[in-house]
Amino acid sequence: MHVFIVNIILILWALHKFGKNISTGVLRIHWLTRPGVELKDYILSSVLAGFDSLSWRRDFVNQSRLWRSQIWDFRRFLFSSSQTLFSFFWVMLCFALFLEVGSFTVLGFAFIVLAASYIPKLRLIPSLRALRSLVYFALSLFFLELAFKNSGLMMQYLMDTELVFFLTIDSIANLLPILVGAVVLGFFIPVQGWSLVTSFLFFVNSQLSFLGMVFLVIGELLGTAIWLMVRVRSWDNYYQKKLGHLLKWVVGYLLVFAVGAFVWKRLFTFGRTFNELELLKWIFLGTILLLLAGLYVTVMAWGHFTVVKQDKDVVVSDAGLIGELERNSDDPVSLFITAQLRARLEKLQVYRNDLRTDPESKKKIPPFVLNQFEAEIKIIVRLKS
Repeated sequence: MHVFIVNIILILWALHKFGKNISTGVLRIHWLTRPGVELKDYILSSVLAGFDSLSWRRDFVNQSRLWRSQIWDFRRFLFSSSQTLFSFFWVMLCFALFLEVGSFTVLGFAFIVLAASYIPKLRLIPSLRALRSLVYFALSLFFLELAFKNSGLMMQYLMDTELVFFLTIDSIANLLPILVGAVVLGFFIPVQGWSLVTSFLFFVNSQLSFLGMVFLVIGELLGTAIWLMVRVRSWDNYYQKKLGHLLKWVVGYLLVFAVGAFVWKRLFTFGRTFNELELLKWIFLGTILLLLAGLYVTVMAWGHFTVVKQDKDVVVSDAGLIGELERNSDDPVSLFITAQLRARLEKLQVYRNDLRTDPESKKKIPPFVLNQFEAEIKIIVRLKS
C-alpha cells in the first residue's frame, strides 16, 4: 500500500517538474510574448504554448496578466489559455503508448539528449535546451511502470479493506463521495493532473469503475474552476464579471457531463472485453478526450458570443496586477509585462504633459477619459523601479 502511494507521489513530482520546466522554456516565452492582434497572428504560437504546458490553472492566472495589462485583448487571452486544456491528454496518450516500449528506453534517450545539450556547439540550440525536461517525463514514465508492477499490492489492500467494492460499484452513494473528495483535493492541490494519473492507474488495473474514473477527473476540474472563481474575486470588477460568467459555464458543463455519463452508463455497456488492458487504455483516453474537447468547445462558444460585446474602453485598471507582477518578478513573462507597462506609463505621462501645455485640446476630451488616464497612471506608477 505505502509503496504504491509513494509511486503515485513520485509520478506527480516528476510531472510537476516536467511541466514547470517546459512552461518556462525559451521557446514558450517567445510564443507568449509574440505580438499580434488578429487570430492569424497568434493562432500557431498559442497552440504551441498550450501544448508546452501542464497546468490550466497556472496558465489561466499567468496569461490573465497579459490581458489585464492590456498587452493582449480578451479574445487572445481566452484562446491562448484554453489551449492548455488538452496538454495533459497528450501526456496521458504518451504514457499509454510508451508504456509498451519500456521506461528504460525513454530514460536512455532522455539522458542522451540531456548530455548533448551541454556540448558547447549544441547547447545554444533552443530546441535542444527545451528537450532537457524530457528527463522528468522519462522519470514519470519509469515511476508509472513501477506503480503498475506494484498494483497487485494495492489490489490486495483494497480487497482486504473491502474498498474495492466502493471503487468498482457504480452507485450514487459511492460516486458522490468520490466527486466531493476530488473537488476538495482539486481546490487545494496545486499540481494539476493528479486525478488523471490516479484514475489511469486504478481504471486500467480494473480497480476503479468507469464512472468512478469520470467523476474523479471531473472533480479535479471542478475544484480547479472553483479555485479560479475565488482567485478572480481579488481582481478588478470588470475582470471579475467577465471571468465569473465563464467559470460558471465551465462548472455547468462539467456537472452536465457527469450526469450524462451516469445516465449513459446506465443504458449501455462496454461488452464482455471490458477487462482487457488495451481496451481499458483506449476507453480512458477516449473519455478524457471527449470531456476536454467538450470543455474546450464550451469555453470557445461562450467566448464567441462574449468577445463581440465590449463593456467599456478598457484601460489598465486592476491594481492587484501590480502586486502579482512584483511577487513573480523572476518570471520571464512578468518581466515582459513590467517592461511594457513602464513603456505605456512613459507615453501616458508625455500625453498628460502635452495636455497641460495645451488647455484648448484638453477641453475637447471628455472628463471621464481624463479620469481614466489619471487612474491608470496611479496604478502603473506603483511598479518598483
